Amino acid sequence: MSRRVIDLSQPLSRESQLHPFFAPTQILRHIVHADAPEGRPSFNAEVIVTSNHAATHVDAFGHYSKGADTIADMPLDTFCGEAICVDIRQYERGYDVSAAEVEQAVAASGQELREGDILLFCSDHYNRTAGTPAFLDGFCGISAEAVHWMADRGVKIFGVETISPDLVYLTDEYPTHRACAERRLTHYENLNNLKEVVGQRFLFVGLPLRLVPAYGSPVRAAAILDE
Repeated sequence: MSRRVIDLSQPLSRESQLHPFFAPTQILRHIVHADAPEGRPSFNAEVIVTSNHAATHVDAFGHYSKGADTIADMPLDTFCGEAICVDIRQYERGYDVSAAEVEQAVAASGQELREGDILLFCSDHYNRTAGTPAFLDGFCGISAEAVHWMADRGVKIFGVETISPDLVYLTDEYPTHRACAERRLTHYENLNNLKEVVGQRFLFVGLPLRLVPAYGSPVRAAAILDE
């Protein structure tokens, strides 16, 4: 049996668009091949200065819950496992997807949501808006009640293709993050290419770096499908 690996990550670069909370990413020259004398071994290497919430990343519980786990404290199996992806591309800017609508999206996917699953929400946001103001303020959200619905069904982590599951351009109350803190259900932000896996069950891998201490981490997220 062959396997196909689909990259579910956004590029991390100096052009990465971030919530105003966070400093822009810098990728700086450290050494280059031209630094070495002719005939000597030479190398390219960079210094990377970035928020741990730039591009595709995962939040630790302690990011939004005082005194809670750092990213290195969280079990590594939180960040990989069986996943399904549902379609929310029909919802427009400013819309908060309800629990009932998540349930409908799961039913429409044709997949069964099982305890311990990872649930991913396809909005195709990066491909539609990257490089424009709408990337930061043109997306739908995942409601707090939807977080409770997921937690009640044993979802272990969820993911969106936007800078936040909250409508951060409309409110600074962060109801979805608060629900995540209450239910200990964290999430990925700024995923990408989920349209490639809508309606499918697959192995998802999005491991954080072992940063100590840190309350989130960039990830290289991928879907692994048997074919």
